Amino acid sequence: MIVIESINHVGITVSDLEKSIQFYKDLFDFEVIENISNSGQAFLKMGDILLSLVEVKGYTNSKDSKNCISFYVDEEDFDDAIDEIEEMGLTIVSGPENIRKGQRVVFADPDGNLIELAYPKID
Repeated sequence: MIVIESINHVGITVSDLEKSIQFYKDLFDFEVIENISNSGQAFLKMGDILLSLVEVKGYTNSKDSKNCISFYVDEEDFDDAIDEIEEMGLTIVSGPENIRKGQRVVFADPDGNLIELAYPKID
């Protein structure tokens, strides 16, 4: 058995590295810690979360994909997060809906990668 200590980073394929960097910075306040533009990859960090954005020209997520990255938000911040998603003109794919004594909402980044905001946190 392999003993896993934690997640190193989450990799997300994008079609336009700079546009996606701006999206994750504007919406979630991620900080760019490394931008390897000649290789089409950037690392963004917010708190303990590390994202790797990897550019593939012409990429778009499959409409049938159910893959998503799920971020936990405090219950008292949930409605404000939905307001911000709508203010940015992002399309809500599903929700808000009740789950596990909490709620979730799913929307897409510029390449159709699904992002879920949810509470309560699963421990």
